[in-house]
Amino acid sequence: MKNISTNSPVEELRLWRKFITGDRLAFQELIVSNYRPLVQYGTRFCRDQPFIEDVIQDLFVYLWEHKEDLSDTPANVRNYLFKAFRNRILFDLKQQQRFTDLPEMDDEGGELLVPCVQDTLLHIEANTEVSQQISGLMAQLPERQREALFLKYYQDCEIQEIADIMGINRQSVSNHLQKAMTFLRHHWKKSFITPLITYLFSSLVL
Repeated sequence: MKNISTNSPVEELRLWRKFITGDRLAFQELIVSNYRPLVQYGTRFCRDQPFIEDVIQDLFVYLWEHKEDLSDTPANVRNYLFKAFRNRILFDLKQQQRFTDLPEMDDEGGELLVPCVQDTLLHIEANTEVSQQISGLMAQLPERQREALFLKYYQDCEIQEIADIMGINRQSVSNHLQKAMTFLRHHWKKSFITPLITYLFSSLVL
């Protein structure tokens, strides 16, 4: 599954370097390119889209106001923004006591949120029965497993990138993905397993 950002990592770095020198057009393009992925990532933690959008706006305002202090060469601009956004939204949710399933909680704790990666998976197969089954199963995955799947298959992140964004080690990422894969393999009906599981997990390197 491809990253929905319209810019390549190289182009994002070019825009970043221009942005920290005060280039407003480059900054606007960074916002446009990354806004939708950040909104969708925010649904990992909160259903309130206006709140998510407020956090994103606050993040970009902060970046503009502190641009002189920012590194001119983050390893990956998208991942840098994801990590900064993750830290900010979790802090704001905790401050407002609106959080549902923060990463510090046990994988089995907290309220389950239906992830946006589910919406992407549904495009793979138009069959209504398959779509309904995927929807129900994805909703049953623990928060961190769903977050790892979102980053892996919706944002096309590597294992190390996911670890950096989520603030965990590579082995933990692999464990989350492996547990999710095992759950889906076990629960999907036999007739659906071959085309979907093969497609989804053939590129998974643990």
